[in-house]
Amino acid sequence: MKNIFIGAVLLAVLIGPLIFRPEGDAKPKAGERSVVIVTPHIESIRYEFARAFKRHHFEHTGERVHLDYRTPGGTSEIARYIASEYFAAFQNYWTRTLGRKWSRAVESSFDNPKIVPDDTPEDDTPEQEARRAFLVSNVSSKLDLFFGGGPYDFEQQARAGRLVDSGYIREHPEVYGPEPGKIPPTLSGENFYDTEGRWIGSVLSSFGISYNVDSLRRLGIEQPPAQWDDLADPRYLHQIALANPTQSGSVSK
Repeated sequence: MKNIFIGAVLLAVLIGPLIFRPEGDAKPKAGERSVVIVTPHIESIRYEFARAFKRHHFEHTGERVHLDYRTPGGTSEIARYIASEYFAAFQNYWTRTLGRKWSRAVESSFDNPKIVPDDTPEDDTPEQEARRAFLVSNVSSKLDLFFGGGPYDFEQQARAGRLVDSGYIREHPEVYGPEPGKIPPTLSGENFYDTEGRWIGSVLSSFGISYNVDSLRRLGIEQPPAQWDDLADPRYLHQIALANPTQSGSVSK
């Protein structure tokens, strides 16, 4: 009986969130439009942004909208996911829609920002031709929004040609610009948004070091770390933890 009880409790813990999840969260209701968002954010952040956006959108348009979140991993993993989705979509477009032969030159050039198409399309090299075809096409990853990450991640996506101008910055010159009272494009060496409108920062955050005072005392370190160089102290050997840079955009930064 004891084992049965423990098993029942574990089962309840596993399926409870699914049973008591609010109705309609997983899929759009009748009459709702869907916005597909890929993000590394945790559920609490996703919930708060979704709740506020849906309310704001309804108050201003009278239209109900459903936010369809996709969470394949950290920012770096999401970047690889987006790249693979565009790769598959463009390969299909190049071979089936355009009826062209796929090659290593096309594969390495279509999303390469270093490849600049010639002023005269007829003079394009095979690499330039592939890049031009990608930039003028409507090839899509089937995602509406990449939410989460930093300027570096979005600048990489923008240069590759995977982001498009939403029109928001252009439509709100009273908000964005270098003039006093507006959100500047750059501050302290960091970009707040893309001047071409392809991405816009949503929050300001800073990087820092969290430390355990008991651990510092055990290691004989009297002064807590105040800058990155402090972590080079040999006494910190095997005592520092951080996320995998290949998965976390923040740590990669």
